[in-house]
Amino acid sequence: MNFKQLLLFCVSAATSLSAIASQPMVKPAPLQPGDTIAIISPASCPKAEDIEAACEVFRSWGYVPVKGPNVLTEFGTFAGTIEQRLSDLKWAFETPGVKAIVCGRGGYGSVQLLCLLPDGYFAEHPKWLAGYSDITAIHGAMSRQGVMSIHSHMCGPIGKFQGTDTLSVMLHDILRGKLPVYKVPAHPHNQEGCVKGTLIGGNLTVINDMAATRYDLCDIENPILFIEDVNENLEAINRGIYRLKCAGVLDRIRGLVVGSFTHADPNPDFETADDVVHSIIKEYNIPVCYGFPVGHIDENVPLIEGAPAMLSVTPDGATLRYLPQ
Repeated sequence: MNFKQLLLFCVSAATSLSAIASQPMVKPAPLQPGDTIAIISPASCPKAEDIEAACEVFRSWGYVPVKGPNVLTEFGTFAGTIEQRLSDLKWAFETPGVKAIVCGRGGYGSVQLLCLLPDGYFAEHPKWLAGYSDITAIHGAMSRQGVMSIHSHMCGPIGKFQGTDTLSVMLHDILRGKLPVYKVPAHPHNQEGCVKGTLIGGNLTVINDMAATRYDLCDIENPILFIEDVNENLEAINRGIYRLKCAGVLDRIRGLVVGSFTHADPNPDFETADDVVHSIIKEYNIPVCYGFPVGHIDENVPLIEGAPAMLSVTPDGATLRYLPQ
């Protein structure tokens, strides 16, 4: 499917959000020209050239990029020791002049930091944080504490396209308070319907790794769940969806948005990851959108975790939009 066929477009009106959850969701303040963006690496170590290229993009947007002291520190595959990565995270969230945080890359390691933070930490320091993949763990912690965040590309793709590509523009718009609307074509597995709820989700493996903890992002009222993954075979994806079923998550979600499951090779039972998901979710009377451009792909659109949203699936396709207050 061609990216242009997805017909993604942005609505330029800046609209405040209200949460449809057990507690009000805090929407971090929009960025203003001259604001500071911190770059940190809570998990694996990024490439220096990716960080520098992203810094140039942020400067071109009118912001002041500041690198965490350990953003490029190497400790095995990690961006520094647990203590060093935790120090950078706390520096970014606790420094008053920092208005947004962009992660250098995912990989693995974010969960190692969460256990060392006190309850309610992110609620005390509400700021935009952008990232995906392993950063899903931090998104879960922020959502559970009532703070919105941004599931999006990180420094590599932002720098690669010099901040002028559609996805970077969408991310910049969100940081400035402008809300996108997403439209995707029809898919044979789609299930029709229209629901309102709180948009949450991310990497399926990380979501399941965080299950039954205080960072479990599925433990939110009226969720519209989006999922994606990479380098997981179809059996693992099947187990992951069944975990959601057995835990009662599929009984509670208002709708499901199925993103990309990259490098999921076919097996004798299923051709695609979409077939795996459909085989389980088809018994639920909820709207389901397949083929949504989110995941470990070039067309990884930014999504606002914790935002009130409406998912509409019709014979012509699907629309996901954020709701005004």
